[in-house]
Amino acid sequence: MDLHRIEELSQKELEQFKKVCNYLLNRTFVFRTNYQMGKGRVNNPDYTFLSIHYEIVRDYLSLLDWDLYRDDYNGYFYVISKDEVNRLTLNKAQTAILLALRMIYQENQEMLGLERDAVCTTQELLEKIVTDYAILSTRPNMDEVKRALTMLENHSILQRIEGKFNQMSCKFAILPTILTAVSGEKLKAVVDALRKEEEDDEEAEASAAD
Repeated sequence: MDLHRIEELSQKELEQFKKVCNYLLNRTFVFRTNYQMGKGRVNNPDYTFLSIHYEIVRDYLSLLDWDLYRDDYNGYFYVISKDEVNRLTLNKAQTAILLALRMIYQENQEMLGLERDAVCTTQELLEKIVTDYAILSTRPNMDEVKRALTMLENHSILQRIEGKFNQMSCKFAILPTILTAVSGEKLKAVVDALRKEEEDDEEAEASAAD
């Protein structure tokens, strides 16, 4: 580990170094490109900086008990806390939305373009949750949907392309970072648990009605 290399950075590079480290600690992932309204995909300068200065950033973050990883194939960097302090606690609706996004991404993997993202709308997402995947028996309300999708956007799991998250026509990109957020092993286990919980709730309601 040679942190003296930080001192060799120019003032401009040092400012970006601080910005990138703070971004990773707050939002977990740095993706190769970003959507900009009216411009489409544009290169992310933070990703470029990390590609050049990966070892410096990795060594610095390791002192803070964070591990920096890179996925060159899918085009993103991410951090994991050695103390697991960056784990989000999700409620039932948020969990269902995240799992449905992961399943949509998996369905579309063979058709992904160079950016490795899958485009979806809020309406398609909700239909998948209730009808196709049957994770929940009823749709989450739109306030819950907006909160969940905003939170996931803040953690670089998806990027909004057009519209607002509480509009059925809203279009967004599911980023490959979701593969790290929800592994294939976790996906099946959590979906099965949610479905069982839904069935138990329905049985309890039926018993109460009797």
